Amino acid sequence: MAAPGPQSSSLAEIVRGLIESSSLSPPVRVGVTGHRALEERVERWVAQELDGLFSYLPGLPSSDSRHGAVSSLAIGADQLFAEAALRHGIRLEVVLPFTSFVQDFAEGSERDSYERLLSAAASTTRLPWDERSNGAYLAGGLWVVDHCDLLIAIWDGEKAIGIGGTGDVVDYSRDAGKPCIHMHTTTLRMELLS
Repeated sequence: MAAPGPQSSSLAEIVRGLIESSSLSPPVRVGVTGHRALEERVERWVAQELDGLFSYLPGLPSSDSRHGAVSSLAIGADQLFAEAALRHGIRLEVVLPFTSFVQDFAEGSERDSYERLLSAAASTTRLPWDERSNGAYLAGGLWVVDHCDLLIAIWDGEKAIGIGGTGDVVDYSRDAGKPCIHMHTTTLRMELLS
């Protein structure tokens, strides 16, 4: 795996490099973790990079299996990721961290977006937590890592404020030896973490 450091390549080019180096083999299941609140300029950059990645994947030779996108559908990074995957015909796999997860979304357009994405998912896993908690969020993030080949972290690089934040999920991914591409939400640069 490449040494960590700033990358000037696109997300698709970094993934192409992982495949060419045999660090990844198609079909690829890509997972996401990231911030809920993103500035508009960050959203545009992330959406463009995800579109590039998900338009690249279907052109790869693979077995009968399809490429996958794994997400918890939280607002922000997770939903941008899910939207991009679905636009390009990528199979969406969803994990719900707790039973009342729908309560995380304000009634109206926020909840409507969540329910639309959830209904478009090819599969949904519900974790055994009843209520919202840091432990439930952490379990959801770890589930994403355990069920993907590559993690995309859309985050500012700071340590998690509480248990279950993006930093914890990235640390788990690194400990598991799973490739992780950090899309830095402050610098708008990408880095392959190993």
